[in-house]
Amino acid sequence: MSGVRRFIARLVKGSAAHNTLTLPPPVPVFFQRSPGFPSGDVRGIDGLDFEVVLAGATIQTGRTGADGRIDVRVPLAGSSTLRLMVNGAAVATYEISRTSDALAAANAVDGQKQRLRLLGYQIGHAGPDGNGVDTAQNVEFERSVLDFQADNGSFTDAIVDATMQGQLTTQAGA
Repeated sequence: MSGVRRFIARLVKGSAAHNTLTLPPPVPVFFQRSPGFPSGDVRGIDGLDFEVVLAGATIQTGRTGADGRIDVRVPLAGSSTLRLMVNGAAVATYEISRTSDALAAANAVDGQKQRLRLLGYQIGHAGPDGNGVDTAQNVEFERSVLDFQADNGSFTDAIVDATMQGQLTTQAGA
């Protein structure tokens, strides 16, 4: 093998980057009982088996804890498939995606729906993407606003005032 040079790259022991992988933060998904569940009680659904699939390969498996949380690994500007499992078979499938698109303004109905959707409220399946996000004030939107207000100890009147817009923005992180 004379004349052939082979290089092996290694980090110096003690390096700040030693054995470090930089990954995007996971997307937290919560499985909870319906908003009508008595307040003060734990809402998370404990013991759901799950798997996360990316490009046909299972990259994550586990079981929910008492809070019903699953931290789903999703590539930047991409998506992963979350499957809820029973006896090794998928019984529910969710496409979890990450986007860099900004949300609509919190004082617009579509921006309010985006934030409610991010927070896990059911807003229906209307809209061009079938995810419930559009500019219509319908019964699903009103119900999700009432649920949000009840969950936050607000006066339940289904009116999204400036205070609620601020709460939506803070809780959704955008």
